[in-house]
Amino acid sequence: MANYVPANLKTAQAKLLGKFQSSELRFRNPATFLEFVRQSAIMFPNYSELRTREDRVVETNFKARTSRALGTGGRTFNHTGVKGDSAILTPSWTSYDDKFNMSLKQADNSIYSAQEQFENEIENVIANFAGGLEDAAVNYAFNNRSQVNGDTTEGTFNGTDFVYEIDEATKGGRAVQITKSVMDNLAYRMGLVVFCDTIAFNKFEELAAQGAQNSTNFSFQFNGVRFVKSLGLGSLFGGLASAYSKGSWVVCEEGSLASLPWIPKQNVEGTSTKEQDYGSILNPIDNLNYAIHSYSQRANDVANNGYTQDEVTQYEISIDIALSHAPLTTANETVLQAFALV
Repeated sequence: MANYVPANLKTAQAKLLGKFQSSELRFRNPATFLEFVRQSAIMFPNYSELRTREDRVVETNFKARTSRALGTGGRTFNHTGVKGDSAILTPSWTSYDDKFNMSLKQADNSIYSAQEQFENEIENVIANFAGGLEDAAVNYAFNNRSQVNGDTTEGTFNGTDFVYEIDEATKGGRAVQITKSVMDNLAYRMGLVVFCDTIAFNKFEELAAQGAQNSTNFSFQFNGVRFVKSLGLGSLFGGLASAYSKGSWVVCEEGSLASLPWIPKQNVEGTSTKEQDYGSILNPIDNLNYAIHSYSQRANDVANNGYTQDEVTQYEISIDIALSHAPLTTANETVLQAFALV
């Protein structure tokens, strides 16, 4: 590869792992996106073998729920019934990328070596992906919230904003309990993941601290519920007609989300040609392999701290991600239920 890219990558990745462990890389932990990654293998264990190229469509089949009222007429000799059904879920991938370039001579007149400058570029790419993919995951959870919720036990479902509203003054201290009960009434089992805006997260953490304190790394658990701080949710809920500002959250059952990462086989195999080079790098934040592509051109790079007779190498780091949730056959109903204090 051009400019000893394999060696540069190997050294950069080793240092990146060390810096991540010592907290020298400063960016917010992408807690929401990591939840999607954590649950992925449950939903789609073999999708990477099915998607051989970006333009290949992957369809996954699932058995549909057939709900029937029980009969009470007794056994008959001529009973008849209907068949069950299945449906198809087609994951949709989005390609995310970040780019930078380096020239052969840019480090000749610098206190930083070319390797140090390369490592800095990689560190910034990793930080950019952490922020960008977290935003994508938060937006996905919010935009795919269910438009159906028939429970009215201790709250009201707002059919315009698609949010189950709980009165803070009278029931705010039991918001988690009510959320769990609503999800149970909707036939979701315990083992819930709750994506909270900052206000809801703070309130729930205070409630949890009344017992055993177990907060760690932007998420905590109590009573079979896992809480995740999803920073961008506050502005999204605040932008709805009701402008929720007292705390809001999106809930799903454990194992109902997925983040499906994919990179081309040329990157996996490390293909190198006369024109371009393909490789991959492990992101220590999410433990996913990202594609790296590079090519070089002759250039006068004086304007960018290079020199007159120089060579510029362009780099692109990318990954395809399909965020998904468990499918339902009821129109406009999803496994992601939104709640808010009012």
